[in-house]
Amino acid sequence: MISLLLDSSSNRLSIALAKGQKVIASYDEKAFQTQSELLVAKINELLLETNIKPQAINNIVVAYGPGSFTGVRIAVNVAKIWAYALKINLYKVSSLYVYKNDLKPTICVLDARNNRSFAGIYSQNEVILEDKILTNDDVMHYVNEQGYALGGETKHLGISAVSYDRFANMLQAIKEENKVDDIAAFKPVYLKG
Repeated sequence: MISLLLDSSSNRLSIALAKGQKVIASYDEKAFQTQSELLVAKINELLLETNIKPQAINNIVVAYGPGSFTGVRIAVNVAKIWAYALKINLYKVSSLYVYKNDLKPTICVLDARNNRSFAGIYSQNEVILEDKILTNDDVMHYVNEQGYALGGETKHLGISAVSYDRFANMLQAIKEENKVDDIAAFKPVYLKG
């Protein structure tokens, strides 16, 4: 079982190929405002590196938001096109879920600007707080007062994130409840607040 994993929801471009639950090749670099230029080329590089033909891919997992308005659309649109063209399974995963730490309940964040964060709280596969926009003060309350670990892109908060395995978390999304049934109608998640 070969899976293609895509995430362009933040200032990074994260792509991986996995065989079963094991990542066999990946690209994960800062690529703010260059994701659209790099995404397909990097997928092709990974396919060449692993000697895998596109037709051998069985699943695509895409981080579908919240996050950068343009960034989220880039990976979602490429995932939809590939899944539709190859007639393969498409799975969606929260862009915040990919930052969870498997050992500790984690508030996962991305910068939403204006002293706010996109935030969701996860404990292993359980959703404790659905993805939403919180003030940065509210995020820090969850960390300092309620003891949650902090995951994600945390530079805007001035503290370091706990460790996480983005691609392992994305592979966990390959389950029936995350499967996209209507690929043409599938849309990214945008949060406003």
